[in-house]
Amino acid sequence: MKKIFLLSFLSIAIISCKKDDDSNSNCSEPNNIIIDLLGSTSILFSWETGGETAWEIEYGISGFALGTGTVIQTSQTNFLIDELNPGTSYEIYLRSNCGSEGFSNYITLAFVTLTANPNCNTPTDLILGLITSNSVEFTWSENNETAWEIEYGISGFTTGTGTIIQTSQNVFIITGLMPSTTYEIQVRANCGSDGFSEYSDRLVVTTTP
Repeated sequence: MKKIFLLSFLSIAIISCKKDDDSNSNCSEPNNIIIDLLGSTSILFSWETGGETAWEIEYGISGFALGTGTVIQTSQTNFLIDELNPGTSYEIYLRSNCGSEGFSNYITLAFVTLTANPNCNTPTDLILGLITSNSVEFTWSENNETAWEIEYGISGFTTGTGTIIQTSQNVFIITGLMPSTTYEIQVRANCGSDGFSEYSDRLVVTTTP
């Protein structure tokens, strides 16, 4: 999963509300949808509940017709969409799912993904070394870079919410892990004023008992 995350002020965001034919006035719409992190191929966004506990997300390239986009059900109040196209305009439609009471009105968010930095080389070939009950050793190909940012967390963690470590070595040992637990690790190059590379593919590892 490759992506670059930068601050959301680099995006163009438009927020609005939209009434839908199957909406129910007894189902409160979410509000204050915001961009938390924006990358070249992904977006992390969040919202306030409006008093409800489940939501439906539909997204697609700007101008898509409702019902033709990608639809996701969630009980989270933030969500990561990845595998987007760099430098592309998208729209997100979000509404509350009130079960037998139907859906709320939509709120929408428009944004443009960032353009990847081709001058910062993505680390590749992540390889596991020694694995213990509380540590993992791994390495990667430098690809002419000299500094990297590691992010790891329990398998399935959302990029930006894991533990982040800066390093100038391409051999690293993560310690303080839990036994018999599956983790995911990703690495990107830190190119200073040139920003970051895209993330490497995630390395999945389970610590020993």
